[in-house]
Amino acid sequence: MSVYNYNEFDLFDFAVSQARRSGRVPTHQDYAQSALGFLCSLAPDAVGVRVPARIRKYQVTAAGFWRGSHGKSIDKTAVVMLYERFDNCFADCADRDARLAVIHSLLEQKERLESVIRVQEPHLASSDDLFDDFRSWDYASSTNAEYRKLCRKLDSLRMALHQGSRLENIRRTGVADYCYLAVPEGLVEPGEIAMGWGLVYLKSDRSFTLVREADPQDGVTPAARQILAQNIAVAAADMVTFASGVDRSARGRITYRRLPRRRSKF
Repeated sequence: MSVYNYNEFDLFDFAVSQARRSGRVPTHQDYAQSALGFLCSLAPDAVGVRVPARIRKYQVTAAGFWRGSHGKSIDKTAVVMLYERFDNCFADCADRDARLAVIHSLLEQKERLESVIRVQEPHLASSDDLFDDFRSWDYASSTNAEYRKLCRKLDSLRMALHQGSRLENIRRTGVADYCYLAVPEGLVEPGEIAMGWGLVYLKSDRSFTLVREADPQDGVTPAARQILAQNIAVAAADMVTFASGVDRSARGRITYRRLPRRRSKF
């Protein structure tokens, strides 16, 4: 997959800029809005953009939290990380492409074994599904030795592929119960990304599709959730003052800007 350097100016750069002006190619801002839109669709009680997970080095595109029933605690937190380039989704390793090829091969074998499990272990099917074609299966509880061995190998390969990556470091901050990777539609496949991360496809019309649900992260403490909530509050305060035309200097001096006029609906 090709990687484009936005600092270079050539005919391709000119074509991209022209396409964006005509509305055919989404901009970074379009994708960022879609990523935030996805997070808002989960109905968190508070959200922020460009939020440090713990420190600014590990800043996420958007983050949110949900309060407890009485509003005195934070029940869960979530972060969304937007990547628009394929390379950014992985650790910087020389044999990345070779590992991805092996992962794709194993995923094909996994699908074949799952079809065998559906025949040999029908008790693993969910009894709550109305339609057989959309029935969910508890493959993790299968006794198929070959399948279990293949899953362990897949997990090991994914771990090696993502060890030391920015995504892994964000997850390891331990402040988010749910972590989502948002990418342009089709940029990466669900089987390629790190275990535990949810995958969201962002489309050119600013709609989105949750391709893989995020797994709950272990070891997220109330204190860690509080850290992320405070960072969300700080990030949200910056956005509120900017949107309201109030600027604060480093020395505390307040200045004001004229707000843009709202466009007429007619």
